[in-house]
Amino acid sequence: SNMGVCHRTVGECTCNSGFFGGACEFMGCVGEDSEKSCSGHGECLSMRELGLRHKDAGGSSTPISYGSDPNGAGTWDADRIFGCNCDDGFEGYDCSLRTCTVGVDPEVLTLTACSHRGVCDHDTGRCKCFRGWGSSDGSGSLGPNNDCGHRLKLRGYP
Repeated sequence: SNMGVCHRTVGECTCNSGFFGGACEFMGCVGEDSEKSCSGHGECLSMRELGLRHKDAGGSSTPISYGSDPNGAGTWDADRIFGCNCDDGFEGYDCSLRTCTVGVDPEVLTLTACSHRGVCDHDTGRCKCFRGWGSSDGSGSLGPNNDCGHRLKLRGYP
């Protein structure tokens, strides 16, 4: 695989960082142990397994059969490349970021982090709303959701 140094006399390979397997043929997840890692907030799975656990933006299970054709040129890596499947409340390639509340963007009516009216603080998992926006009830009215989906009435603004 050219991703490590193989010692032919003993039949073992020392893999480069991020690779594992007898011939360093697998690209693992990010972290100290490329087979486990994911910042302790998820599990390291093959591309095939990640496809089977796929969820849409609303969180509903929508499996994708990635690599089901063993001769498919576009999915040869189904069992060779691994990525993190993050636990609820975490995101990012290595599951190190806290997830912020997803709310409805009031202009285009799509679900997005912080209703597209704030910035997600990935250390705390809380939205920092832009001026004029605050926490909603999920329907645009004032509420407890911390999603920046409620337009505040500010003095001097309509």
